[in-house]
Amino acid sequence: MSTARKAFFVAAGLICFAAGTIGIFLPILPTVPLYLLAGICLANGSERLSAWFEGTGFYADHVAPICAGKGMTMRSKVTSFIMVTALLAFAFYMMRATPAKWILVAVELFHVWLFFAHLPTRPEGD
Repeated sequence: MSTARKAFFVAAGLICFAAGTIGIFLPILPTVPLYLLAGICLANGSERLSAWFEGTGFYADHVAPICAGKGMTMRSKVTSFIMVTALLAFAFYMMRATPAKWILVAVELFHVWLFFAHLPTRPEGD
């Protein structure tokens, strides 16, 4: 892989990581998808940053089981689902524009499908 391509992935990964971290405090930015995208970008851009990200607790608790095909525990799914739904509901309530509200409805429907129809559920403690 060329140096410019690696630099692009590292920059994109760091931007996604920063945006995801800001998303912890701002309900408009989705934290988990941005962290997952950051992981993908960093893994493609730098072996050292990939090793660092894979060593974080977030990766070990949430991303590694999904990558291994084990999925999420039902508790993790429900907790994440409630938090994301609450933030989307708040954003929906605050918006006045009808097209933007329909986009949020579409995001929520995708969220329901992703969490409960697509991602496998693994037993607690597995």
